[in-house]
Amino acid sequence: MDTAPDNGALGDNKENTNRYRSIIEAVRDGVFVVTLDGTITYVNESLCSLTGFERNDLVGETFETLVESELVHSEEFDRFGTVINNLAEGEIQDEILTFGIGQETKQMVDVRVSKQIRDDGTEDIVGVVRDVTERERRARAAEQKQEILAKLYQIGAEDVLTFEEKAERILAIGCEYLDLPYGFLTKVEEDVQEIVHAVGDHKLLQPDESAPMEQSYCRKTIKSDGLVGMQDAREELGEDDPAYELFELGCYIGTKVMVGENLYGTFCFAAPHDRDRQFTSGEREVIRLLGQWAGYELERQRFEERLEGLHGISQQLLAAETTTEVAEITVEMGMDLFDLPVSAFWEYDANEDVLRAVAETDEAVRIVGDAPTFERGDALIWESFDSGEIRHYEDMTEQPRAYNPETPLRSEVHVPCGKHGIISSSATEPRAFDEIDIESLRLLEALVTEAITAVKREQQLAERGEALQRQNERLEEFADVVAHDLRNPLTGAVGFLEIARKTNESQHFERVEQSLDRMEELIDELLMIARGERQATNVQTYQIQPIVAEAWSYTDAPGATLSVDDSLGEIRADETRLLQLFGNLFRNSVEHGGDDVTVEVGLLADDTGFYVADDGPGFSEEIRTEIEELGETDELSGTGIGLMSVIDVVEAHGWGLTVPDTEQGARFEIRTGEQSG
Repeated sequence: MDTAPDNGALGDNKENTNRYRSIIEAVRDGVFVVTLDGTITYVNESLCSLTGFERNDLVGETFETLVESELVHSEEFDRFGTVINNLAEGEIQDEILTFGIGQETKQMVDVRVSKQIRDDGTEDIVGVVRDVTERERRARAAEQKQEILAKLYQIGAEDVLTFEEKAERILAIGCEYLDLPYGFLTKVEEDVQEIVHAVGDHKLLQPDESAPMEQSYCRKTIKSDGLVGMQDAREELGEDDPAYELFELGCYIGTKVMVGENLYGTFCFAAPHDRDRQFTSGEREVIRLLGQWAGYELERQRFEERLEGLHGISQQLLAAETTTEVAEITVEMGMDLFDLPVSAFWEYDANEDVLRAVAETDEAVRIVGDAPTFERGDALIWESFDSGEIRHYEDMTEQPRAYNPETPLRSEVHVPCGKHGIISSSATEPRAFDEIDIESLRLLEALVTEAITAVKREQQLAERGEALQRQNERLEEFADVVAHDLRNPLTGAVGFLEIARKTNESQHFERVEQSLDRMEELIDELLMIARGERQATNVQTYQIQPIVAEAWSYTDAPGATLSVDDSLGEIRADETRLLQLFGNLFRNSVEHGGDDVTVEVGLLADDTGFYVADDGPGFSEEIRTEIEELGETDELSGTGIGLMSVIDVVEAHGWGLTVPDTEQGARFEIRTGEQSG
């Protein structure tokens, strides 16, 4: 049988025919020609290679041959047949179909068919078949990646879930995505790998199981730049490798989990058998993102636990009656909360001009012995005390003024508590303190400073029988304000970080940085409040509208609506304190009005200030009166710490606050005494 394409289909010129035939035979795509009734009249060599059929097995037959050989499913052939009929009847001119061929190879092809008319008027259908298996795999991988990211975002946004619950769900999602049975999160400490969370039934990969690092697969991950994937662990490690001998994992992929700048452990997936293919770049990227998510969640959990712990410490400090008792509470409870076992507190003795140790941890005594009394200029600790600034030394061997050049301590943080004394925390390894440690100590310092101040005032007033209840309440108020006011920029940082990780766009990382800067500014402002410096210190002229927009961006209520006047004008204020005011008013509206509340910001009718209003339940007459009188009484029974912070901002600027009676919702009017031009 002549299996060359009919000359009429290619033209009658013999030279052209031969040239076209050579081109068709040389192309990588499969090419076929069928009559209008579906009979195959020509196939090129590429199509034969793709289908596994010889040319003579196809020419003269129909494509039902492929169905009979189970190369193509009958449903796919039905679609193909419908298109051929539509072409034959002139309903369409061309069509592209995508379907699978080969149950074992699972190849995907694009088939483009079109009607062609020969010179003699005879009609044929010409088809071009292209192998698009890799394209479809990439597309499916991209879809799976997006599905994983969507699930990751959804789980991360569920505040009711604990980290343990989130971790187990993420591990299960990762196992399903990679089609691997084991997923586990490890913690690495002192060359030991401990399983923290796990899914799967491997008996050694269960929570609380541990193994030396040299016998773990994760040792490869720890030593890598961040991620290790092994398609065939036995081949890559060797059968005599201690990790393979212990765990017998055939394939493995794992990534580092970093909390801040410190290694926490690894996020891993594995199977008892090797894998039929390498881990793709998309799969590696997803696993890397899961590891970053775990590190971020652990860091957030750590910070929130510290905020809650600081509130508990503040309650203990409230009950302290002496400076020594404050120091002991600080060292015992504070250092336990922050996991800083080598710590001490030195009290300043103004009469002798020395820093005298009054409390230290057992671990500090074990490592360096009893803490000495420092005379002025004896040690680096004086630099921090005299300057009133926190000093962080990453490596003490690089400090020529160290008190003891032979000290086993390698890194230290000195935290002055006003002129009362100083907290010192140390570690035997360099660069042991991260940003969360420093900020936690900064917040603790504010509580300790206020506590010592309260104790000394109590001692001064004890002879007259007067109590320092007001100061003690301010200490508790400050702890609550710190936890409350940091939530707005912290929520913003969390949201923008999740978006940034998903999109990898620099503008979202910049918003994360902006939120963190706001947190630092708030901490500084709140420290000033804690020391009694309640006046606005950095007053400049600002446009109100951008500050309103930034404060709203930190509000975690996607269903809420903000309505802002077209022009709010300018205002002279401390920007950070004004942002604090709007943030607390917005949070109050959401807390009382619900996630779908509508909040409005506009100028007062007489143009001497601005208002913030919502359509929530509003306040009773009693509560409205309490709010307006708070500046005189500092007591507020039913509206929360956020509005107390609002009053602080208003008073710091010398403004006025009224809460008028409204038919619906709450309305706060802030009169600045100047026109908002």
